[in-house]
Amino acid sequence: MKSILSSTVHITFLFLFINSCSKDAPVPEEPASTQYTLTINAEEGGTISPDANGIYNEGATITVTATPDDGYVFDRWEGTDNDNQPYGCWAGPGKCRSAITMNSNRDVQAFFQKNSDY
Repeated sequence: MKSILSSTVHITFLFLFINSCSKDAPVPEEPASTQYTLTINAEEGGTISPDANGIYNEGATITVTATPDDGYVFDRWEGTDNDNQPYGCWAGPGKCRSAITMNSNRDVQAFFQKNSDY
């Protein structure tokens, strides 16, 4: 009988100890993501797709394509990860695709120039 009573006390104590510890344990908060703003503009003579203006988490990579209007050709990007790279355009004839990695607030512009063949 003493053995059963002793076992019951031990089990009750263990149950209370486990429950009291788990209820009082603080739940760690997840750190807030750093977010940055992306602003994209196309100068006269073309468009950018998709419309990627917005707020993104740090490290996000956004791919955009610049497409010239009739009578224009793509000239250059400013503010992307591919600026001033001779092989930065890889979207097909006349179009230029670029990657933007969000590691700061970014202001991106696509520039076009009139096509001399028109």
